[in-house]
Amino acid sequence: MHPVRLRLLQLWNTFKPQSYRPVIPIDVNHEALLHDIADATGCPLQRIRDLWGAYQNLVESRDHIEMLGQIGTTSSEEAFVLHCLLDIFEPPNLVEIGAYHGGSTRRILDSIEQLQLKTRVTTYDIVDIVRYFRPDEAELRLQDVTESVERDILVCFEPGIIYLDAHPWQLLRNVLRGVLKRDDWILAIHDCSPILCNPKMTIPKDEPRLISMRTGHWERHVLAEAFGLQDPLDARLDKLETDNHILRIFATQHGLALIMPKALAGG
Repeated sequence: MHPVRLRLLQLWNTFKPQSYRPVIPIDVNHEALLHDIADATGCPLQRIRDLWGAYQNLVESRDHIEMLGQIGTTSSEEAFVLHCLLDIFEPPNLVEIGAYHGGSTRRILDSIEQLQLKTRVTTYDIVDIVRYFRPDEAELRLQDVTESVERDILVCFEPGIIYLDAHPWQLLRNVLRGVLKRDDWILAIHDCSPILCNPKMTIPKDEPRLISMRTGHWERHVLAEAFGLQDPLDARLDKLETDNHILRIFATQHGLALIMPKALAGG
């Protein structure tokens, strides 16, 4: 097929009416979430419960839900998973890939303040449209790390937590591959819910600008490939272990995935 006609066909398949129609849930089973966090991290359930109580006060006092939203962004429940990881592991660094307006960064910074940690926050994006944090609170680096994630993040920073909230297929694949080679970084990935997974993606993998909730997201496709499953909607993907890592996808609004070295579990 002629390249121009192929490109037009790809665009048509992207935007024409499809059977895939994501509906993001508003409510989350908080009790189940607390148990799942405790199970994944090896942390005592009571400690997670205590963190949850204090975290609710933080969300209310900082007006997170009203100011930052819950749908189409990092929700309070998803930010709480990161809050727990910060408290349990006290990482020297948290690296965020995909800053956008900085809403998730704001939640992370407020968690660090409440927990009285010295975690350094560095966030990456390719444009500066940040609204919710100041340069003295977190460093924004305008850089595409798709081809340099190992050199510029995994080797450059003292190991800690990576929060990946960006959708390009190659970026997701490279970050995940780099982390799975190591046993010292914790990776959290947003938008891994089955609800956001279109098993019949029609957009090309090299067209990140076309990715939206309407098309479906690549996250579960990349995770399934990395962990040896054929179907990105396979329920085994939500709770899986290898010899060296665990994978958990929490049942939050958008599905927050946690990839953690087994050596760190039980922190």
